[in-house]
Amino acid sequence: MRFVKAARWHARGDVRVEEVPDPVPAPDELILRVEWCGICGTDLEEYREGPITIPVDRPHPRRGSRAPVTLGHEVVGRVAVAAADGSGPPIGALVVPDVVIGCGECWWCLRHQEGLCVELAVRGQTEDGGLATFMAARARTCLVVPEGVTAAEAALVEPASVAVRALAKAGSVAGASVAVVGGGTIGQLVARVAAAVGAAHVIVVDPVAERLALARRHGAAALRPDEVDGVYRTVDVAVEASGAASALPLAVRLTRRGGITVALGIAPEPVALDRIDLVLGEKHLVGSAAHLWDDDSSVALDLIASGRVQVADLVSHRVPLDNVLDAIELLDNRDPTVLKVLVDCA
Repeated sequence: MRFVKAARWHARGDVRVEEVPDPVPAPDELILRVEWCGICGTDLEEYREGPITIPVDRPHPRRGSRAPVTLGHEVVGRVAVAAADGSGPPIGALVVPDVVIGCGECWWCLRHQEGLCVELAVRGQTEDGGLATFMAARARTCLVVPEGVTAAEAALVEPASVAVRALAKAGSVAGASVAVVGGGTIGQLVARVAAAVGAAHVIVVDPVAERLALARRHGAAALRPDEVDGVYRTVDVAVEASGAASALPLAVRLTRRGGITVALGIAPEPVALDRIDLVLGEKHLVGSAAHLWDDDSSVALDLIASGRVQVADLVSHRVPLDNVLDAIELLDNRDPTVLKVLVDCA
């Protein structure tokens, strides 16, 4: 039996790089040799506060998986073993795998809303993901990366998909004003995607000067939270991409009467909203979480491949797989210069 290296979540505060058996694919799955895998806030929260979605006390109801589990859902790699059923890309193709897996049978899956499946599985959370030298993925939902896009850039397709889906929740933003509360990696991507799809005006709100400067370099207006008084109730769409307790109430206040607020950030504590403003202003508040490989990820990949959305400057750190705990600590330290941390799994 061959063994591969993987970063495995065992318990809160316990992530180990260890040798595990080679993944065994189903007939419709391929095996990727992973090149890069991004670390994000979800991985950090599982390390710091988990288990949140990782199955521990009982296995996943359909997939049967349980901790320890290999983390990592922002993945890009090359096909090492093609799918036995002939589906998907050939050996050697550079691909971004889909990580969202529905049961395929429920009300939501039958309407192509797999992210809402009550038995949802996510690679890197409920079952083995891409912080490993090799991983399995459903072949037909792998997106082939076009020539001209580097593997490191392709590792940003998954977070860019989050931005694409969040804006899609508001319908078309062409000609609209968009405010993004939170200037981290996701917030920067929301701002760039909004501009790329035709938003007339984009504002990024963040307390960190470095992140405001980055937003300005890509054409957005940039304000600290204490500078937004004149913007209250003026924007068509506000996207909360921070997770801070104050961020969602601020996003709702920025939204005009009849406008749309999209909540992306996840915070453990409840937040208080101005119900009078929300109700009398007939504002729409909607959450956005999972993304779909064809509706969201393919759009994100096209935006990156065409150059309409630049992502290379969002990669602030690269670390080898053996040092994955350093990558997690980079995010945990809340250094404002840390944006996307990529793990070299090759």
